[in-house]
Amino acid sequence: MFKFLILFELILCLFVSQSYAGQVNAFIYHRFGESRYPSTNISADIFTQQLEYVTEQGLDIISLGEVARRLNQNEDLPARAVSFCVDDAFRSLYDVGMPIIRKYKIPLTLFVNTAAVGTTGYLTWQELRELVAEGVEIGNHTDTHAYLIELNADEIYVQWKKRIENDVEKAQQQFEKYLGFRPTLFAYPYGEYSAAVVEVIKNLGFKVAFAQQSGVIYPDHNRYNLPRFPMGGAFATLAGFVSKLTMEPLQVAKEVSFDPVIEENPPVLHVYIAGEPIDPRRFNCFVQGENRCWVEADTARGSGWYQVAAEQPLTGRRNKYTLTLQSRKGNWLWYSHPWINAKSPAKNGE
Repeated sequence: MFKFLILFELILCLFVSQSYAGQVNAFIYHRFGESRYPSTNISADIFTQQLEYVTEQGLDIISLGEVARRLNQNEDLPARAVSFCVDDAFRSLYDVGMPIIRKYKIPLTLFVNTAAVGTTGYLTWQELRELVAEGVEIGNHTDTHAYLIELNADEIYVQWKKRIENDVEKAQQQFEKYLGFRPTLFAYPYGEYSAAVVEVIKNLGFKVAFAQQSGVIYPDHNRYNLPRFPMGGAFATLAGFVSKLTMEPLQVAKEVSFDPVIEENPPVLHVYIAGEPIDPRRFNCFVQGENRCWVEADTARGSGWYQVAAEQPLTGRRNKYTLTLQSRKGNWLWYSHPWINAKSPAKNGE
């Protein structure tokens, strides 16, 4: 009987550990109180309300560096945590955002594109050193903030690869020169990545990379397209923030294609979701623009596979398929796959 109880407790502990592996809802910001840039801006009042809400709820707030550490060491994430980050290092972060962040003592990750440092509208190296001294975490956002996925005119793959490596490495050298360290976190400019870009970032030694599609980070998520909920423009509201805080991950175990570069338009996405089969009619499918998307069982690939496609070709340079699903417990699960209309994408080894 005693041995049985010990075995039962071990099984129970294993079940609890797997069931409570945790999640992080990460939010990305760009500008603060700069209403002339509406698509990437959030007002000081709304940002204050968001941080006030998180503080009142008593949620775990962790840096993206801590998220990366836990993922890479196969540690559980907090049951429900929040992370805050800023891309591009615009001056309004220093003037408007930081006083609010200091008030609520929020850990922050800042992704910096180094060529812009010290130019009009951006932070200086001295200001960045001040932020680092008070605990702001710095990530690499390349030197030039260029579009990474495409070949330049008359450029071949090996030349493209060298150009991207040099861009990222130059930023690392600038960080080392002016801040005294080389960041370990990376964020893709414009949130754009491809399989070829991911391979470059891996080879440069980065263990995680952040994109800009909406979604929830969970322990088994691919480390090189970690999602962040954008907070700018129409999305930069308290209600929208609270709604996204309640989202849980729709855990897609496999996706075909992982590469978001569109080859045939509209693209067809194949996803595998472990567990009991899901009636495809339970999914909500969203696509940008005047378009619709649908989900159906992917019987050719087998149980647990689903295919997602839009009715019409995707418009604009960047688009996405977003799936939401209400769990049996009533919680909303979220998954988003970005798509990019690229003119001349680099292919691995080509």
